[in-house]
Amino acid sequence: MGSVGVVCAVAALLGAALLRWQPARGRADGLTAAAIAGVRGGSKAALVVAVVELHLAGVLDTDRRGRLRRVVHAHSGQDATPLHRAARTAFGRDLSWADAVTTPPVRRAREETRTDLVRRGLRCGPARLATSSVLAAATCATGAFATARGAWWTGLPMTVLPLILLCAPARTLAGHRLLRELRRRHPLNGAATSGGTPSEPDGAGLLTALYGRRALRLLLPDFAARAALLGGRGARETVARTGSDYGPYEGSGDAAIYGGDL
Repeated sequence: MGSVGVVCAVAALLGAALLRWQPARGRADGLTAAAIAGVRGGSKAALVVAVVELHLAGVLDTDRRGRLRRVVHAHSGQDATPLHRAARTAFGRDLSWADAVTTPPVRRAREETRTDLVRRGLRCGPARLATSSVLAAATCATGAFATARGAWWTGLPMTVLPLILLCAPARTLAGHRLLRELRRRHPLNGAATSGGTPSEPDGAGLLTALYGRRALRLLLPDFAARAALLGGRGARETVARTGSDYGPYEGSGDAAIYGGDL
């Protein structure tokens, strides 16, 4: 592989990294817990936080089959984001988590959330992400070709580094910095060692936004398992581990809904 090819491959990789990770600073003012979850894991993670907050506020719950449904019709205090409003609309009837994600109001709210985070410079937009992926894939192919030709000392790094970039989350450097700072200020192990977590939905929503499934397993194991927020295997493991015990946020509200027989 010639020096010109190496220079072109390195330039393509640098371009892919810049497209994916810039800017280094974004606008984080006024972000809700759902939006922070969107920074971490995209619009689907943001929807999980909205559902969690609505559940803790007594607006949503699950039936015995794990389908979500709105149980309180008027609760304007939790309509903080389009995702909250879309979730309340979608769950006016029994829906599984998988079906709810694809309903028109939820899809529109997820797109609105994604667009806002891209404008703030916290997530990589689809056009930039696609261009970055093409450049990284081209560099990876070039590196694989060079490795096959015996130039592994240059081909191997050009194969591995683009793969790392392709597998990285679609967060910008600003998004990474925001999550790192918030995790430093709100450690999940602090909630575990204190024997519980903040009793208000906002506290649980923020921890779920920052830590995802790890927080759900700690805070809401039963609800997350029933609603399939942990995925199929996670739900089975959580039910087996917790039995009928309630997490720190669950108890009397569920017992009232299900007549005390779970």
